[in-house]
Amino acid sequence: MIIYANPTFYVFLSTLAAFVLLILTVFSVPMVSTSYFLHSSQANGVSFGMWGWCLDEGDVCSPLQLGYTWEPEIAIPITKAFVFYPIAAVFTFLTMISMLPVLWVRTERSDKVFQVFAWISFAFSSLAFLFTIGMWGVAKSKFEKRGFSATYGNLTWMSLAATLLLLVVAISPYFIALPPKQPSRRRHTRRNDTEARPRRKTLA
Repeated sequence: MIIYANPTFYVFLSTLAAFVLLILTVFSVPMVSTSYFLHSSQANGVSFGMWGWCLDEGDVCSPLQLGYTWEPEIAIPITKAFVFYPIAAVFTFLTMISMLPVLWVRTERSDKVFQVFAWISFAFSSLAFLFTIGMWGVAKSKFEKRGFSATYGNLTWMSLAATLLLLVVAISPYFIALPPKQPSRRRHTRRNDTEARPRRKTLA
């Protein structure tokens, strides 16, 4: 069967796209200066990522760590909740691995394994996105109240896209039916052999 004609192939591509987006989210400021959740005009420009912050001028960045603060806008290390992103990325990778049997020989068992990993991936990605919106929404409001501008970065929308893709992946088995079971070839052969045998005549 041509793989492009298999609808589960496009589910695999969606999972791969979500995995790439989550990986890009993990490798953010201060590791990659162009990937951030929020940018503010405070301090002549500052970007916030998963592992810290970087100033637009002077190449000054915070130490690489999980959980950081920028007071008073980010007063507590709620940024530790970003740990859900790498966890979601790991489970999304496992979802792709579990899809390999689904692509070739799809069964009820392979579907169940795939669904478990898919829903776990969606759950962690959703948690990460909810923390992202909640935390950066509050920080954005605080920046603006103090007279600074603040805008969401590309990682916010990447996180949303990854979450929506994983939702589609998780519910896909409910819309793509299992292929019909093919009759056993061995049983079919035995039946033909039985029919081909001549019947013995009974003695009167």
